[in-house]
Amino acid sequence: MTDLHYLEEVAARIKTNRTHLLKVDDDLSRVNARIHELPLRSSTESAFAKMIGAEYHDERAELEKAREKLTAQEETLSSAIKTDLATFIAEMTSSDLVIPLEPKPRFDDGNTIYTYRNGTKFSSVFEILGELLGLSTPIVVKDVLLSSSEIVIKVNDEFEAKKKFINSLTEVQKTLSIKKR
Repeated sequence: MTDLHYLEEVAARIKTNRTHLLKVDDDLSRVNARIHELPLRSSTESAFAKMIGAEYHDERAELEKAREKLTAQEETLSSAIKTDLATFIAEMTSSDLVIPLEPKPRFDDGNTIYTYRNGTKFSSVFEILGELLGLSTPIVVKDVLLSSSEIVIKVNDEFEAKKKFINSLTEVQKTLSIKKR
């Protein structure tokens, strides 16, 4: 049985790894640029060092090591992100998914509003879910607004609200199932 608390952890991990990956990619770009310009500069630098009686320090070996290390980090992070995204989709589409909503909704201005138990927010879940669905957050599916803090259904009848919620979640799961393939 999976719940949104677990998915929040997975989604947060995806976001953290993506941030790290961006930094690694940036560092790798800088290292690659330095490796590329090294042959253009080395003859001048070595001639200058010789002229002033200093020893020329060739950075090539250090830069190659740095590139290997960054490339390995890039592959590790990319793999972790891919694995976590697959887990997120698999768990989100699971028939055992538990969404911890308060059982009794509140009614406001013709809407039925469910909040998460204990006032929990699932920011990372809905950020990743929106991205996977190609939608901005909060996510609106069939008159149901899915957000990190509450579910708002555009009906004033509790039974109808439950039906609409189930239908919208089923629609989200179907869309994600297509992405899983």
